[in-house]
Amino acid sequence: MCGIIGYVSEGDCCGALFDALRRLEYRGYDSAGIAVLGEKGFSVCKKQGGVSNLASFYAAGNTGVGHTRWATHGAPSDKNAHPHRAGKIALVHNGIVENYAALKAELEADGELFLSETDSEVIAKLISRAYRGDLLRAVHAALGRAEGAYAVAVIAEDRPGEIVAARYKSPLIAGCGREGLFVCSDIPAVAAGAGYIAKAEDGEFVRIADGEICFYDRDLRPVPKVFFRPQADLGAAPSDAGGYCMRREIGEIPAALRRTFCALEKTDFAPCARALRGAKRIFAVACGTAYHSALAFRDAAERDVGVPVLCCTAGEFRYRPPLTERGDLVVAVSQSGETADTLEAVRLAKERGGYVVAVTNAGCSSLASLADFTLVMRAGAEIAVAATKSYNCQLLCLWYLAAEMLFFKRQKYPDWFSSLQKLPSAAEETISLFSEIDRIADSLKDAAAMYFLGRGADECTAREGALKVKEIACVFAEGLAAGELKHGPLALVREGFPVFMTATQPPLFKKCENALAEVRSRGGFAALFSQSEEALSQSCADVKVRLPALPAALMPCIAVIPLQYFAYRMCLERGLDPDKPKNLAKSVTVE
Repeated sequence: MCGIIGYVSEGDCCGALFDALRRLEYRGYDSAGIAVLGEKGFSVCKKQGGVSNLASFYAAGNTGVGHTRWATHGAPSDKNAHPHRAGKIALVHNGIVENYAALKAELEADGELFLSETDSEVIAKLISRAYRGDLLRAVHAALGRAEGAYAVAVIAEDRPGEIVAARYKSPLIAGCGREGLFVCSDIPAVAAGAGYIAKAEDGEFVRIADGEICFYDRDLRPVPKVFFRPQADLGAAPSDAGGYCMRREIGEIPAALRRTFCALEKTDFAPCARALRGAKRIFAVACGTAYHSALAFRDAAERDVGVPVLCCTAGEFRYRPPLTERGDLVVAVSQSGETADTLEAVRLAKERGGYVVAVTNAGCSSLASLADFTLVMRAGAEIAVAATKSYNCQLLCLWYLAAEMLFFKRQKYPDWFSSLQKLPSAAEETISLFSEIDRIADSLKDAAAMYFLGRGADECTAREGALKVKEIACVFAEGLAAGELKHGPLALVREGFPVFMTATQPPLFKKCENALAEVRSRGGFAALFSQSEEALSQSCADVKVRLPALPAALMPCIAVIPLQYFAYRMCLERGLDPDKPKNLAKSVTVE
């Protein structure tokens, strides 16, 4: 979840570290810090809060590390911010040391004093104790005692021009760019200025020294690497580069859908044809927003292909009874391709003989490396923590996958397949409705809770709308199948209680209206979103929003856009930052 960066530059590296941290801030913004190694040793600045708090810090030196934090062990504070110091060592860390309590007790019994509440400081202490002038071997020895997940970058006071980094179950890349040689958590933070990069794999170490980048395996044997140019459209703009990223990214949905559709048209599905043709059941694994796209995939695959789909949150899939078997198709969805729970679910599925198809926005991610076949969407950089355009592109990829599955099984495509190319223009038309959404958000800005309802394919839209409101407006919201309203949730509906209904599936219009009538009879506020003039005209809803018309199977891609924007407007109405929601970060790389 945290972001780490390390630079060895020809000139001073402080500015490059700060700029990279601004681009990494979507990974955590509880606190931030920089350590620069200069002629007189380390200069360190650590501050609670955002990266902007480091703006006035400057130190001369060509070697340094930086960190932006999402707190796990220890509250957000100056003392818990990274980098952590121990002897001649300065360290930044992303991940969790699961055995830190035992290690800390052992070190304290041996006289070590700790200045923070973090698990990360334990690693710094272990490296310092092992350091005898060979930084690589000291880091190797220390991490040999750590259990859990980590990506670390380490510098030593008497080794200017050198950084040692390591990775286990947390992403790490290394490369060269305009500012020098670097290690980093994420490609988007450095993509704009990077020449070439390479990924570290689990258990590998990276050493930057003498103008070279060298990779080593867990036994410190050299590992050859192929360096590549990063995908240009993943370059991350800092969130203060003119307005809020979330609003900009919602506006980019049409263009993102166009790019993704063009990429899908050029994708050769032949390598996975056998798996698609032979699959008798599918497991779809994902987390958060990606899980909601998996629900939409289930609807299409079961209805149009006739294959049962078991949707599982990735964190639970890992601990359920071993149901996957050889020949099962496993569809894994992750925007970043680095979601820890999803990666572990994929590893488990592959151990059991499953064939994995990945859907991700990062073609060079860990998920893409693990999968048997990868669909790379072209959403472009998504910096706001709450997913928007990546969700729409996930839907497009998953529907395209379902259509290809039907083709390989029965040599035909679904009726709605040709309409996929209409999604971008329909999204543009939907964006024109935002002035209506502004009025709804203004009237509900003080609401303490709300429901989002849908039936059939609309249930995933209801769930995603509720998640967005929770994430960024900090309002309790629940998304549920509309038929479940009377089985408990209706107890909370009273005068003015907001209920949003998405009704885009014609056979279920009357059922949806029944639920709205239950809400209105108890004084609740009802808003209806539909493409059907008949459904809208006959509804008792207080507010009615007409959506562009597409085949019903594809409506979730369009129907969610007003709800994404509603959450954004609610957030602003309540005086919050939509790009940096409380307690959350973009790339969830820890359990």
